Amino acid sequence: MSRPSSHDTVPVPPSLTGDDVVLVDDHGNPLGAADRLRVHTAATPLHLAFSTYLFNDRGEVLLTRRALAKKTWPGVWTNSCCGHPKPGESLPDAARRRIREELGLHVGPLVPLLPDFRYRATDASGVVENEICPVFAGFVVGEDPTPNPEEVAEWAWVPWANLTAAVGATPHVYSPWAALQVPLIEAAFPGAACIEHRPGVDVEAAVRDVDDLLTAEVQALASEWATHLGDVGVDVLALDLPRWLGDLLVGQGKRLRIRMAYWGYIAAGGVHGAAGYKHLVRAAAALETLHLFALVHDDVMDSSASRRGRPAAHVQAADWHRAASGFGDRDLFGLSLAILLGDLAHTVADRLVDGLPRAMRDVWYALSVELIAGQRADLTGAAAGRRDRGHAEHVARAKSGRYTVARPLQLGAVAAGASSSILQVLLEVGDHLGRAFALRDDYLGVWGDPAVTGKPAGDDLFEAKATVLLSIARERLTGSEAALVRRLGTPAFRRRDVGALTVAMRAAGVDAEVERLITESVAAALGVLETASLSAEGVAGITDAARTVAWRDA
Repeated sequence: MSRPSSHDTVPVPPSLTGDDVVLVDDHGNPLGAADRLRVHTAATPLHLAFSTYLFNDRGEVLLTRRALAKKTWPGVWTNSCCGHPKPGESLPDAARRRIREELGLHVGPLVPLLPDFRYRATDASGVVENEICPVFAGFVVGEDPTPNPEEVAEWAWVPWANLTAAVGATPHVYSPWAALQVPLIEAAFPGAACIEHRPGVDVEAAVRDVDDLLTAEVQALASEWATHLGDVGVDVLALDLPRWLGDLLVGQGKRLRIRMAYWGYIAAGGVHGAAGYKHLVRAAAALETLHLFALVHDDVMDSSASRRGRPAAHVQAADWHRAASGFGDRDLFGLSLAILLGDLAHTVADRLVDGLPRAMRDVWYALSVELIAGQRADLTGAAAGRRDRGHAEHVARAKSGRYTVARPLQLGAVAAGASSSILQVLLEVGDHLGRAFALRDDYLGVWGDPAVTGKPAGDDLFEAKATVLLSIARERLTGSEAALVRRLGTPAFRRRDVGALTVAMRAAGVDAEVERLITESVAAALGVLETASLSAEGVAGITDAARTVAWRDA
C-alpha cells in the first residue's frame, strides 16, 4: 500500500468548536490539530482515525450503512463504526466514545486487529480521505444498536464468512476502507476464529462510562435549570448550583462505589457491554451522586472545613458571600447553599434511579433509608454520649460500610440478574469489607495525613462521634487519659485536647487493635468469596478492591 506524504497539503487551523482531527507525519507522529470539516478537501492532509468491527455472541459482525446525508460515501455499507480521536484522546477511548454516540452501544476492551492500517481514497465528490487508521474489534452481548439517524441509515448482523465473500465479490458496494480492511483481517484472523467473542473486564472503562453519563446528566440539569431562571441570573455565587455540582462530582474521589458495583456485576456473571451493563452504569452514577449529597450534608453537620483537599461546600459558599460583599450572615448563607447543593445532588441521583428495573430501585430505597438512619444514629449517639461498641458498629455499617461496599456489590449483582443466593453471598462479603472500610475511615480520621486525605484529622474525636476506635479507647484508657474520653462532647474538652488524646490512644495500642480488626474483616470477606459460585474475574476484582478499601491512605 502506498504511503502518501503529509507535506504536500496546506495546513488547516484548529477549529473554534473543538471538533478537530490530529494531523500526523508519515510515521504517525502528531503535527498538530485541524478543523475536521475544513480539513477534508481534495488535498486532505494525513491525519489519525480508527475503524471498529463489533461482534456479537453469535460471532456475527455488525455492518452499518452510512446515512444518505453524509458528505462522503453516502448510503455505502461499511464496518461497524469509524471516527477520529480528539487531540489528547487515546484511540480506544475515542472508539468507545464514537460507538456510544453513533450506535448507542457500550463496549469494553478493544482488540487490535490491524494496528498499522492506513489508506487514501477519493470520493465521487472529490473529497479525499487520507488516514492512518488502526482497526479494532469490539464485542456486544445480547444487545442491538440504537443508531443516530444522522450517521447510520441501516444496520445488520451478518456472519463473518458472508462478509468476506461479499467484499471479495463486490468490493465497490462497500466503503473503500472496509473493502481494504476485511481481506486483511481475514488473512490475520482466518474465519475470525482467533477473535474472542466475549468481552473481557475493564473496570476503568466502567468508571469512564459513569463519568460520561454524569457529564450528560449535569448538562441536562443545567438546561432544565436555565428554564426556571428567566432573566434573573445568579448573584453572589461564582458557580451556579448545576455547574458547582458537576465540578464536585465528575471525575472526583476514589470511585470505590463504581468499582464495587462493577465487580458485583462481573462476579454475578454480568458481561461488559451486555444490556445489564447500562443499568450498572446508571446505578453507579446514582451512587456517586448520592455520595456527594452525603459528603456535603455531612460536612455541614460536622462543621468540617475541607473535603478532598478543597474548602467544604458551606465554607466555599461563605467565601463567595464575603468576596461579593453580600448582605446578611455569610456563615448562615454558606450552610443554606450547601444544603441546597446536597438536595440537588439527591434529586439527580433519584432521577438516575428512575430508569432502573424495579429490583434495583428496591435496593436503592433500602440503601437511601439505611444511610439516613445511620446518620441519625451517629448524631443522636454523639449527643447521648454513646461510647459502646455495639452502637459504634451499627453506625459504621449503616452510614458508611453498607452504602460504600455492600449495597454497590448488591446493585451490580442485581443488574446481572443474580440469584437470591448470590445476592446474599455478596451482601455478606460486602458487610465484612464495609466494616474494614469504616475502620480505616476512623483510623484516617485520627491519624491520617490531611495533605493526603483532603480533610482535617481529629474532627471525629472533637465531635465525639461514635466510632469503634473510640469505643476501644474507652475500654483501654485509664486515669487522666480516661478522663479525656469522658470529657468528649462537653465544653470541658477543648480542641487542644485532641492531640493529647490521639497520643494516648496510640500508646494504649488502639491503632494496632484497629489494624487487627481490619485484617480480620478482610480475611472473613475473602473466606466467603472462596466458597461462593462467582466468576473468577469478579472474585479477582473484589479481592483487589478489598486491599484498596482496607489499606488505603486517603
